[in-house]
Amino acid sequence: MKLLIVDATTEAQAFCAKRFESFNQSDMEMLDLKVKLISDRDFVDRVTEADVLVLGSGLGERAIALARQAVTLAPWLHIILYVTQEAYGGGAFRAAHSAGVRKVFPDNASPLDLLQELVAIHGEFRKEGRAREGRVVAVTHAKGGVGATSIAAALGEVCSVFGKRTMLWDLDVETRDLSRSLTVNGVEAKVVSSWVNGSRDLSRESLRDALIPISSEVSVLMPPDRMAESMDLVCHTDGMGIVQRIVELARIMFDVVIVDTGGRMGPATGGLLRSADVVLVVIDDTILGLTAVDLYLTFVKTLVGSSDRIVFLVNPYSGALLGVEQIAAELEPVHQLGEIPWRLPPVPNDPKAALWPGSGRTLYSMGQKSTRMVLERVAAEIGIVEADDGYRAALPDSAQQEQRESGGWLGKVLGRKGPGSQDSL
Repeated sequence: MKLLIVDATTEAQAFCAKRFESFNQSDMEMLDLKVKLISDRDFVDRVTEADVLVLGSGLGERAIALARQAVTLAPWLHIILYVTQEAYGGGAFRAAHSAGVRKVFPDNASPLDLLQELVAIHGEFRKEGRAREGRVVAVTHAKGGVGATSIAAALGEVCSVFGKRTMLWDLDVETRDLSRSLTVNGVEAKVVSSWVNGSRDLSRESLRDALIPISSEVSVLMPPDRMAESMDLVCHTDGMGIVQRIVELARIMFDVVIVDTGGRMGPATGGLLRSADVVLVVIDDTILGLTAVDLYLTFVKTLVGSSDRIVFLVNPYSGALLGVEQIAAELEPVHQLGEIPWRLPPVPNDPKAALWPGSGRTLYSMGQKSTRMVLERVAAEIGIVEADDGYRAALPDSAQQEQRESGGWLGKVLGRKGPGSQDSL
């Protein structure tokens, strides 16, 4: 949110800007505040660059004229006006509102009043699409070996293809399957450890330092580099605040946040499931998988709160043992989730694509056209790409061939020639 502070003198501008000093770093980062100070002489040249205009009390009666001029030049502006206590008591706010001013404060108003107003404006911006509010997808599973990591990585590549700035978050602190499969490893994991042990503050800047770019659009956040911090992050109650803070910052910095939870349950992952926009539960089509989901739902329904945020994705084990309709028919009488959680098409059985870990590609770019189209449809259904943006998978396979020859999705962007192979997940 870009703020333009206008007042008659540099001293008056500084006095007005001092109110922001009481905002903590978290407030500034969550609102993505960028503050610029100018005089009324430079007002016309800069007003169209702002989202919010703050007029200082030093402008006196001229402030009303500036407000009217601002509304003419930039109709989208939200205008906040500060006046002297005398002017406020004299009813200055009445004239100000008629000129298009959103809020009038006396000079002695608490900075918290200003913060509250900015939070309200930011909320309106999010609804209007003027402020980034990344969509958070928590990928989890009821039993291991169903391909949840494969789905998380593939959806990350789908988002990249559709031009979505994406963070892939590996929260599988024990085996780090997502990081290993994407051949991601680096000292950046030490930054995550520093948040947990308290040696460094978790801020927008430190989150940037912790991210490992793997393409022009996608970055990976690894688990802590040490097991002690890893366990504290997901198992200790203190980890809840860290995870929630990461989510808040990531929503601002990215269009999409995809979290591979590794199926680990603890205070932090429980909080993550509650705050996620979508809880994507990957299941297989076996009897054992069916009974695992049955048990899983008994506590996850209460944890998530709304069944509308739970979505199942069937990743077939060997073909088509149990279909989506049959799985739903077995579980619905007990859990009564409705139709929404079962709306996703199953992922086609694609044995060749399952060899993606360590290849420089994912299930998406390594898969057949039918696999790619289903993954794009899944991404559209859960709201991380636009449904009306067309299928990229329907493009000629020559693009896929070019990607294979260049070393894959990761190899092409990072200039690598093919990462070494790793065990399949």
